[in-house]
Amino acid sequence: MQWKPDLKVVCRKYGYRPHGRCWAVYLFTTYRQEDTSQANQFTSGDKVAEFLTREEARRETYRLNGWQYKEKKV
Repeated sequence: MQWKPDLKVVCRKYGYRPHGRCWAVYLFTTYRQEDTSQANQFTSGDKVAEFLTREEARRETYRLNGWQYKEKKV
């Protein structure tokens, strides 16, 4: 989502955070304003999915980012 024409997308990545009793996967997009002398940056997050466990959310985040997932050793 782009709010102003002078905003440039700098970075897009997925992450997970607690959401009530569940875990949610978010798409975090970092924007930068180009026309100012200072580097004004801000990040917005859009919820993509919700999971019951942290491990499920972690697995989906790795898949969406294209990272190699390794099972945690218990």
